[in-house]
Amino acid sequence: MKIVIVNGVAVSGKDQFVKYFKKNYKHKSVNWSTIDKVKKISMKNFGWNGDKTDESRKFLSDVKKLWIEFNNGPFEDMVKTISKYNSKLNKKDKKNIIYFIHCREPLEIQKFVDKYGVDCITLLIKRDDVEVPNNDSDKNVEEFGYTFTILNNGTKEDLKNESLLFIEKLK
Repeated sequence: MKIVIVNGVAVSGKDQFVKYFKKNYKHKSVNWSTIDKVKKISMKNFGWNGDKTDESRKFLSDVKKLWIEFNNGPFEDMVKTISKYNSKLNKKDKKNIIYFIHCREPLEIQKFVDKYGVDCITLLIKRDDVEVPNNDSDKNVEEFGYTFTILNNGTKEDLKNESLLFIEKLK
């Protein structure tokens, strides 16, 4: 089992990278985010319509921040989700599964590193032509010492090749 904390500002190519990875990785992998439950709650209870504007990104970031301060919710929820999913796997899948966890905040990333130790890898995907959205989560994305950084300034084929190289690095 490996936990890959994947990060990068909005539209840097994180999901596309994971999509390429999953397509070429011969074992199980999943792609989750520490903001997923915040999005779900915000749609159901706060009228968020799924748009990814600067205003909505700030709103979601602020809600997540409150949940972190209240009871460490995003991290604890993700740990439970990983454990529950892992408990359903056979021995081979448990050994080889890759959990991609999207997490933006450096202090939250460190919690995963502390919890999972050598089984946790951190990955930053950067793109030079992307404007950083104005919210606390996106502003500090580069304020962490990542295990790997991928510069996504090329073509989709270049990003696909980076995902293949990343598979090799995980072996």
